Amino acid sequence: MKMRIVVVGAGVAGGIIASALRLPGIELICLEASGEDDHVHAGNGLNIGPNALRALDITMPEVGAALREVSLPWRRWIARAADGAEIYCTPLAEVADRMGIRIRWSELYRAVRAGARDRIRFHTSFAGMQRQDDGRCKIVTRRGPDGVTAILDDVDLVIACDGRYSALRAEHCGTPVPRHLGVTNFRALVDDGGAIEVDDMEQWYNGPRRLIAFRLPDGLIYVSGNLPIAPEGGTPEQYKNPAFLRTAYTDGCARPDPRLDALSAVFSAQASTFHWARAQEIPARFHDVSRRVLYVGDAAHAMCPTIGQGATQAIEDAASLVALAREADAQRRLDPAVLCGAFANLRAKRVGFVKELSWDASDTLLFGADPIAGNLEKAGPAFKEKLRELYNDVPLGRDRIRAALAHISVH
Repeated sequence: MKMRIVVVGAGVAGGIIASALRLPGIELICLEASGEDDHVHAGNGLNIGPNALRALDITMPEVGAALREVSLPWRRWIARAADGAEIYCTPLAEVADRMGIRIRWSELYRAVRAGARDRIRFHTSFAGMQRQDDGRCKIVTRRGPDGVTAILDDVDLVIACDGRYSALRAEHCGTPVPRHLGVTNFRALVDDGGAIEVDDMEQWYNGPRRLIAFRLPDGLIYVSGNLPIAPEGGTPEQYKNPAFLRTAYTDGCARPDPRLDALSAVFSAQASTFHWARAQEIPARFHDVSRRVLYVGDAAHAMCPTIGQGATQAIEDAASLVALAREADAQRRLDPAVLCGAFANLRAKRVGFVKELSWDASDTLLFGADPIAGNLEKAGPAFKEKLRELYNDVPLGRDRIRAALAHISVH
């Protein structure tokens, strides 16, 4: 009898799992509330770290190749003052054995879902879960826009890839209590017609206010702005004012970097369209007590976005689960409890390290921060060593996969 798996969410992690988790002993169905061409967050871009590419190159190189085809290389970390003076520049070649990438969300989704068209049920959302007498699960689905419900029964394992506000995690483990950093963020795309001299990643600091920008393959510039707030407070209305945003990153600077000034003029005119989000993290949790529900990506461990590890860790998670399932199958131990326990074994320490690094690296974004001193520290050997661990120590070697599976019992 095949193990029946339901993946909830065909985002970054869900798309990879649905594409790559193909074993004779598995039947997999993936639920996705959006349409095939809706591409949630398609209007924005993101950077993906070298560690995600390493994970893909080890487990599913065809996906890594597909992502590189529709992206631009990300080659450096750089920080500047508002006048353009360089504070530090760390080429990724100093701390990683491959580059990261700059990509549109729409292209990322298209690439990770490409191998799963036969498994994804679009316009179909998770509507609830019930336990069967034998311990397996019944999944209630709802198909939109007509809202027709259906039941998927005899489900051995449910994989929650439904984001930081995971309905599955809230239903079965309680809603996680977030820890707020004290930073709010907006994202935008700038169509400059190629006039502004921005290509690879740029960061400008004006006090603790940070603006990130980089160009995407279609020629648009992705902009992400950070502003400090009270840790338990919301985004002040003042921050959303176009006049405030026009000078938020140049105020007090006698001669701002002309590129920063030009970007500020364009993105501030779009302020009414911005989505604002507070930087936060949630406690990591990888499965429920029954070991029938597995949490992946932001559903498991949403973290501060400061060093760009959100989608990157979702990719690591997905690659790790695929590698564990392949090895468990080879050992004839393909079982929900085994996969849940081994996934937690493999990911807990790694995720803890990345979450802590992401939080600690946010010190320059807080009220009262000294971004010059803080960024100079990030140019030092201690922080570079942490970046080397981040980008290179991806726990996907066969010995580590086998060690994660060892001593996992089936209850």
